[in-house]
Amino acid sequence: MKCSKVMRRFLALLGVASLGLVGCGGGSDSGAAMGCGPLAQPQTLQLGVNPGAQDMVTFVMQEQGFDKKHNLNLEISEFQNPSALHSAIGQRTVDVGFAGLTAMATAREQGRDTMIFDVLTSPSNVIVTRNDSNVHSLSDLKGRKLGVFGGRTSATFAIASIVAKEKYGIQSLDKDVQLIEGPDAAVLGLLDEGNIDAALIGTTATVQALLSGKYRVLSDISEDYQSKFGNLPGHVLAATTDEYAEKNCGVLNAFSAALDDTVAFIQHDEKVWSDYAANIKLTDPRAPATLRERVASRYIPEWNQAQADAEAALINQLIPVLGADKFVPAVPDGLFRVDLRTAQ
Repeated sequence: MKCSKVMRRFLALLGVASLGLVGCGGGSDSGAAMGCGPLAQPQTLQLGVNPGAQDMVTFVMQEQGFDKKHNLNLEISEFQNPSALHSAIGQRTVDVGFAGLTAMATAREQGRDTMIFDVLTSPSNVIVTRNDSNVHSLSDLKGRKLGVFGGRTSATFAIASIVAKEKYGIQSLDKDVQLIEGPDAAVLGLLDEGNIDAALIGTTATVQALLSGKYRVLSDISEDYQSKFGNLPGHVLAATTDEYAEKNCGVLNAFSAALDDTVAFIQHDEKVWSDYAANIKLTDPRAPATLRERVASRYIPEWNQAQADAEAALINQLIPVLGADKFVPAVPDGLFRVDLRTAQ
């Protein structure tokens, strides 16, 4: 039986994750750019999305009419993998796209004018162990086996590595822990059988694991990062190019306003999560509340200088984890922009 388009968009949610004209990698705090006022008439915006939290947001944005409220006519292009969307942003195939922080930083370092002007979400993942395990803290994983759903190259693993080092004293999650890569079902199966000691799992698996009651959480990645550094680690952000921003500041401002409305709606509307739980066949009555707790709470509602600075700090922390030769040697100049916002 085929899924409806609505169901497909909802199912995409849990598959899951810095644009500027100014220097030093920080955002401009000089006030709104010229021409950034509310749109006087409808304008078209070509928006690129991947399955995940972003697909959920754009679906709700259109269903609730938040795009129309701000005089936007969204033309959405769906990409099946992040790399294709990242290329589309850099090649100007789309005007705006929800993109990974690391990919946009790398593209700008390579000479493209990609930049970030808003933020969407931080990871909703956890590291779990069995209830009967003698692993009581993430620090106990030194020399033990950790299953990893997204592999060593994922942004989620990189952020988990920062948490492991800064909060739990594991200098290198990649070297000090034996990593076993595999999909969620496989690593949880290995954990159940006692073949690994813990597992870093995706969002869907996180919700299912918490509802099962079989596991203890060793680390909530975003929560641990925030407790240590003060801000959620935004890893999926709204990106465009310097060229587009120069000519279409008002459109970007309108999109950010529509995004604000959408995120606020998602965080407070229970029906969104009840429908989603039903569509992924989570019949546990606690499922909608757990989904809201795990996913809605990871959306980042404000894009401002403080969040841009936090993203720059995250990049600096990621450099030694990912390697300057494979990532960036420093935060690229002009990666973030925070002056494209006015009251709507």
